[in-house]
Order: sequence, then C-alpha cells, then structure tokens
Amino acid sequence: MLDPPWVSVRQLLLPAHCAACGAPAPPLARLPLCDRCGYALAQLIAAPYCPRCGRHAGSSAIAEGQCLFCRQYPIRHDATVRVGAYEEPLRSLILKCKHERQPELAPLLGRLLGERLAIAPWGDLVDVVVPVPLHWSRRIRRGFNQADLVAQALVRACGRPVQRRHLRRIRPTPHQRDLDAKLRPRNVRGAFAPGYGTGRLTGKSVLLVDDVMTSGTTVAECVRVLRSAGAKAVYVAVVATADYDEPGMW
Repeated sequence: MLDPPWVSVRQLLLPAHCAACGAPAPPLARLPLCDRCGYALAQLIAAPYCPRCGRHAGSSAIAEGQCLFCRQYPIRHDATVRVGAYEEPLRSLILKCKHERQPELAPLLGRLLGERLAIAPWGDLVDVVVPVPLHWSRRIRRGFNQADLVAQALVRACGRPVQRRHLRRIRPTPHQRDLDAKLRPRNVRGAFAPGYGTGRLTGKSVLLVDDVMTSGTTVAECVRVLRSAGAKAVYVAVVATADYDEPGMW
C-alpha cells in the first residue's frame, strides 16, 4: 500500500530518523525508532524481570514475588517496574536524553514506563509520585532533571501528582557509575533529606522515579529517607535496570 502523498512530502522535507541510532525511521511509527531498534526495544520490554528488585530474572527463578538476587540482598522498597534492561536501544535513548541535552526524549521514556506501571498489580495503590532529585548545581549545569521529566509523563498512567518538594538532594555527589561498588553506599549516604511538606507522606504509598538503577544504592538511600518521613510503602519505577554483580547493601 502506498503512503499518502503528504507523508512522502514530509519524508522529503523532514525525513524521520531513529532517536536511538540515527538511521531512517518510518514516519508514521508509534515510536521514533527504526525497525531494527524498534524490534530490539520490544525484546527488552518483553524480557522477564523480578517484580521486587527489577533485575533480569527468568520466570523459573522468580518465586513468591522475588528472585534469588533480592533474597540474598534484601531491598528496602516494595516493588519495581521498568521498561527494560540497560541495553540498546534503551541505553542510547537514556544517554542522549541526559548527556546529549535531548530532554524531548524524556516524555517518550516516561510514556513507555507508564505503560508498564499501568499493568503493575500495585499501580492503583500509589498516592504520590516523587522523582529522584538532582543537586541544584548539577541541575543548573544540565538544565533539567531527567527523572522529573520522566515522572511528568509517567503520571498520565496513574493520575497521581508529582511532588518534587518531598525529597531533596542536599549534597552533590560524584556519579555512582565512576565508583567501586564498596564506595557507592558511602557516596550517597546523607545526600538526600526530607523535603518541605513531607509530613504529608505519613501513611502514603510513594512511587519513586529514576532513569537508571544499577547497584540500587541511590534508590535505597531515597527509600530510607522517604520511609523516615512517614511513607508506609515505596515503589520504584525506573526506565532501565543495569545488572550489577556487586550491589552492596540495598
């Protein structure tokens, strides 16, 4: 079937390119991806993962809602949803959004994450959505907080408000990816604090949103602070999880 004439004209004047790899992409595709990246992303989304920690796990390895990994390393949050593993093309989409100053990709990532949240058995329990904050100095340099932008798109799936003021980053920290596993918990310890109006979290179920979870130490510290502010449950929604052999204490 031939494309409508206006599609051909748009391709000539403004050809569509894949947001992940830059290759030509179908102009009417649901996602701004080429066929190859679209297929790879579908495979990442379909891959099974542990509903508790979010790490890759075969269906046979998941028992009673958690995998062998999170039984060995007890985690502080109640459950996790993700789009997929931190692999291509999801990896490129995240890096381009965050480090190549393409915040327009955040709504796409948030929409994909929202689709996963919509089918989570606990999705209706969420009262408030809290993005992992950036320190003010890094936010000024970057110009935006990618977790905040993802959360704004995500809330369309749960209809809950985004509350940025309930969690603060009070100390700048080196990037976790640059540190040895044993140094990661120390790096973020005390980096977060309850925000203004956190008394409103008492008895509430919080959804903590971030772009990538690797060792889980940043998430663990945020969860600790949110629980200290009265949250009765903390769920986690991340765009991608990167399997990590030495997670440290979650």
